[in-house]
Amino acid sequence: MNKQRLLDRFLRYINCPSESGSERSFCELIEQELSALGLEVKRGEVGEKCGSNGFNLYAFLPGDGEPLLLSAHLDTVSPGVGIRPVIEDGVIRSSGDTILGADDKSGVAAILEALETLHEGGLAHRPVEVLFSICEELGLLGAKYADYSLFHSKQAIVFDSSANGAVVNRSPANVVLHIAFQGKSAHAGVAPEQGIHALKAAAEAVSHIPCGHVDELTVMNVANFLAPGKTNVVPAQASFDMEIRSFEEETLQKHLRETEQAVKDACEKFGTQYTLSLDRHSDVLYVPEDCKLVTDLFEVYRRLGAEPFCKSTYGGCDATWLFANGIDAVNVGTGMTNAHSTSELIAVSDLERTASLVVEMLTRPDCGWFLREPVMGKGFAFEISAYAQKALRRNKTNEKKTDVSRTRCVDDD
Repeated sequence: MNKQRLLDRFLRYINCPSESGSERSFCELIEQELSALGLEVKRGEVGEKCGSNGFNLYAFLPGDGEPLLLSAHLDTVSPGVGIRPVIEDGVIRSSGDTILGADDKSGVAAILEALETLHEGGLAHRPVEVLFSICEELGLLGAKYADYSLFHSKQAIVFDSSANGAVVNRSPANVVLHIAFQGKSAHAGVAPEQGIHALKAAAEAVSHIPCGHVDELTVMNVANFLAPGKTNVVPAQASFDMEIRSFEEETLQKHLRETEQAVKDACEKFGTQYTLSLDRHSDVLYVPEDCKLVTDLFEVYRRLGAEPFCKSTYGGCDATWLFANGIDAVNVGTGMTNAHSTSELIAVSDLERTASLVVEMLTRPDCGWFLREPVMGKGFAFEISAYAQKALRRNKTNEKKTDVSRTRCVDDD
């Protein structure tokens, strides 16, 4: 690994703006660099679905042994234009008026530097597959619409967490709800009794929906409470959004039922109707601590001088969509700190360790550089963990059923 080249690469990447929805220039830059390193590169034209001018990137490098999928996202949050990095005492930080873009260009830079290290050194390595996604910051959209039929890997590392040495192996299912109440307008001064107060029904429902850490596995939140209208008119419409994140599917379903019951009770009390729409952003992700991918990562981290640890997080990342498509995926830290803020920073040493981690995971024989099963057809026949098999079956059963809407009247069963 060339440390100066890695630093220059990272600085080059953060100086190419790629705010969510406007990633095209950065997509083209990374596409060119992957091609120059001899990888087979394909575009995933998912921009229209994501509301972006960019595209996913899929890249493939032949090798010996079990393939490994590497992933990071190409977009950043705002403000991400005109970034002026400051390097002091081995730390790269934002100048204070923009983000830095270490989320997630530190991951992209580490992957590209590792690939160039393999290329220039002629190092023997396992087959490499790469997914660079767009619009991760808008709800994991690039990963959601990625073409997983292109990949043979049954294990993946996503580079999109903070602490160096952290291996995120568990994250929750995440559903977002929009609940709209329909009442009846009337003059609030002359004939208020003729109205049906949608706002009061919505407020009643919200008052019975818990927020925050509602149990040891679940967080819930309510936002965007709206009831547009004039003060002299009984509000006929009101709505709010909410989300539920839970590490256990049964618990998630329990809170969904309780939420809808609170809404239904409020409608019965005030005589309104409601419409509930649900968008499932992700399923539960869980890769066991004794999975070979995790134990390999721990061993390599220790060789590189970091003390590894597994952690769970309520935050989302592309690993959830990889896992839903049958790939054991974990999210590792690159050292990025204060992400999504104008005080974002990353230590140069953490960036270097992350790139070294990628090289080690691709080249060491004890990290998968031997076939355990014969080649079959176009891909490889490797064992998928029972957890990933279950997620894959569920994903196929519920394929393209992420949007559900239903309307209930106050006298529905």
